[in-house]
Amino acid sequence: MTLAKTQETGSGLFHHIYHGETIERRHLQKAAQLALQVEFTTIPVYLSGMYSIIDPNTAAYQALRGVVMEEMFHLSQAANTLVGIGGLPDLTGDAVPRFPCYLPHANESTTPFVGLFRASQDVFNNVYAAIEQPAPPHAPAQGDNYDTIAQLYDALEHGMERFVKEHGEAALFEQASGGRQRLDIYIGKFGGKPVEVINLKTALHGIREITQQGEGSVPPGQSLVASEPWSTYNQYGPRSDGTYGPIIGSPTEMSHFAKFLGVALATDPFPQTYPILSNPKRSDFCYPLTAGLAEAFDMAYSIMLDQLQASFRKPESGAKDSFFGVVLPLMHTVMPVLARLLMTTPINENGDNSVGPNAAPTWIYQAGASLSGLHASIAALLKLPGLSSDQKKDERATLQSVLDALAQY
Repeated sequence: MTLAKTQETGSGLFHHIYHGETIERRHLQKAAQLALQVEFTTIPVYLSGMYSIIDPNTAAYQALRGVVMEEMFHLSQAANTLVGIGGLPDLTGDAVPRFPCYLPHANESTTPFVGLFRASQDVFNNVYAAIEQPAPPHAPAQGDNYDTIAQLYDALEHGMERFVKEHGEAALFEQASGGRQRLDIYIGKFGGKPVEVINLKTALHGIREITQQGEGSVPPGQSLVASEPWSTYNQYGPRSDGTYGPIIGSPTEMSHFAKFLGVALATDPFPQTYPILSNPKRSDFCYPLTAGLAEAFDMAYSIMLDQLQASFRKPESGAKDSFFGVVLPLMHTVMPVLARLLMTTPINENGDNSVGPNAAPTWIYQAGASLSGLHASIAALLKLPGLSSDQKKDERATLQSVLDALAQY
């Protein structure tokens, strides 16, 4: 979906809902695709910040990790909604965000400019919490030029309600031919349960899980810092014995906005981060090792997107599941390793990685990327002179572990 089509998505939905014109099924499909793209745009932003934090056993790292897991759930639920009303999710090509950018078709005067930044308290406040800003009480639904993500989802809700009232549920809720909804993606200890979208009730339930977990409205008379009922199995945080770790059986979970704001306003020193370049471009990497690592990361990212999109299509008979077979291993095994290697490698050949500037993932989609090509790219990296010294033996071992993991896919 091009940017021009995204513009049509928002304005078309808003115009048809609130100006009394006939609302068509295609308007709602485009609106659900827009919601999907909005959810996905946040994930590389949060992951870049998370990867930049050196110690994973910190509140800042765990806040980002938990939100990323929930954003993947939001993406999955938005995709289920789209499939349930006859559309096929698009996660590749022009649908992929190009950073830095605004959220797809947000109001640029009221929403943050999002980029790939080294994590800090300022970034938690001015970027992450700003993305997840709740809608104020009685805020109008906004299908285009929205001020908050919640208002965009409100417009989708209102559009579906009006369509069903005018045309009936059967006219809207017919699953896309060739599409499939995913109810088996395991979110682990994080909140949310995927919903199969088969009627208005299930569609609205799925949307409200998304908004109440992350970007919802604030009911009149309630605190801006809200908690939501779809609680985690446990949360990470300071425990009563003075240690930091999982707190079993937490009854409720803070919204994404509250989590990020808590880190932004914390009085404890912010954890140490890698001195990475913000909003990196491929042209920043003249050193063969950093250029090669950036290309390998983008190949892994692109394969992950291709296979994630495929996971919402009906598989061919006998084919392995693309989500559990490729998407999850790439996200958990390959991409974090490549990202950390980038973030510990200076952009200049003779630079000091403790001072920087160090490289970072560029999150560029490459059409046609393949697992065999990624394997070859990493194998070529291992032959570079920059990895031949004894000081680089740990990096060589790490890259070799990535090759070994790829051989299993």
